[in-house]
This record gives sequence, structure tokens and C-alpha cells, in this order.
Amino acid sequence: MEVVLRKVTWIVAALLMAGTPSVAGADVKPIVAVLPLAANDTGIPYSVLPSASELSIMTGQLRAGLEGASVSLVVQRQVALAASTAGFDQTVPARSCAVVECAQSIGRAVHADEVVVGAVTRQMAVIWGTSLSIVDVRTGRIIVAENFGYKGDVQAMEHGERTAGGCLGRVIRGQKPCPPDAGW
Repeated sequence: MEVVLRKVTWIVAALLMAGTPSVAGADVKPIVAVLPLAANDTGIPYSVLPSASELSIMTGQLRAGLEGASVSLVVQRQVALAASTAGFDQTVPARSCAVVECAQSIGRAVHADEVVVGAVTRQMAVIWGTSLSIVDVRTGRIIVAENFGYKGDVQAMEHGERTAGGCLGRVIRGQKPCPPDAGW
């Protein structure tokens, strides 16, 4: 057993010294957690908040947009569990995690490098807006804050969130952000 361990140690050391791309110098993908999107209360009497299922769909589409960004996404169940364990409920504006401090805390809990956090505003039945931020877990700094707006049915909402995820992915990859969203 000891001989095998020495051989493995020697092989790993040799690979590191040789600069093998698979070990040394490999592109390290940032680990990104996507907090479930929160409902944002506009304060307008009788306003309609996004439902739990709509928020779930939107979060899923946001994650889908990020998947092509060469990042490692933390499993969504793990992020949702960390948020609920910390006492947050993304469907209730007063109990949601949609600010830097709680996003940083959840990011640390799931061992992420960056956290995407955001809130959805439903102005009317078919007018939506999403405010999203990428938070650096180590420093607590907001890397980028973007607003996206769209008008339409559930398919427009899904397309909007997937596009937003792609735009955030550009920033995570170090590319220029998408042009400002014209919104609705």
C-alpha cells in the first residue's frame, strides 16, 4: 500500500512540474451559486407578485442561460436548502434574500466563488422586470448589477431570463456586459 501511495505521489509531482495542462495551468471554472429569484413587492396596492412556480421557472431559465458560460453551477437544491436553512423564503418579499450580505453568506455556505442574486417585479399580468447582481463571495463586492425587462406571456418571461443568464455569463467570463436592456 505504501509503495502504491509513493508512486501516485511521484506521478502527481511529476505532472505538476511538467506543467501538464490537465493539472497545472488548467482553466479553473468559477463556482457560481444562483439564489432562487425573489419576489419584489412594488408597494402598489393590489399588485400581483410572481408566484412560487413562476419564480422557480425563471430561476431555472436564468441557470440555463448561465450553463453555457463555462462556469460550474452549484446544484440548485443545495442553494435553496442553504437559503431556507438560514431562514429565507424567496416567495415572501419580507423574508427573501436579495441583498449582498445574505447572498455572500449563502455563497460561503455552498462554497461558491460568486453568487447570482435577484428579484422579480411583476408590474402587470404580462410586464416583468428582473434586477440581478453578481456578488463576489470573498469580498462582498457587486461585480455587476443589471436590470432586465420584458413584456409577454410565460414564454417571453422564460426567454428573458435565459437571455439575462447569458448576459451575466459574459461578465463572469470576463467579457463586456450585454448592452443595456431597453426593457419594455
